[in-house]
Amino acid sequence: MQQLYEWLNQHYLTVPSSFPIAKAINYSQKRWSALSRYLDDGNLPIDMRSIASQGIENQRRPWALGRKNWLFAGSLRSGQRAANVMTLIQSAKLNGLDPLCLFK
Repeated sequence: MQQLYEWLNQHYLTVPSSFPIAKAINYSQKRWSALSRYLDDGNLPIDMRSIASQGIENQRRPWALGRKNWLFAGSLRSGQRAANVMTLIQSAKLNGLDPLCLFK
């Protein structure tokens, strides 16, 4: 990390400020203490955004995978019924319940 910090400082002076890399270097320099905070505490993850978004992505994945399959539900009533069942399943998951336990 020290080498990266030195590299950022060295190249910040040589890159024209209108270049995108200059904006990235400036962004990193301004947030250096936050970027390197995980070095002080081994319990902190390197990237908090990936940890937070991973749960959201896992919840959305079934919807994205089935989108084409659900495009033609047969009728409006069938689509509404499918939406109700999917909402019930996701609500159960969000409340710590296993919706598949009924089928075991």
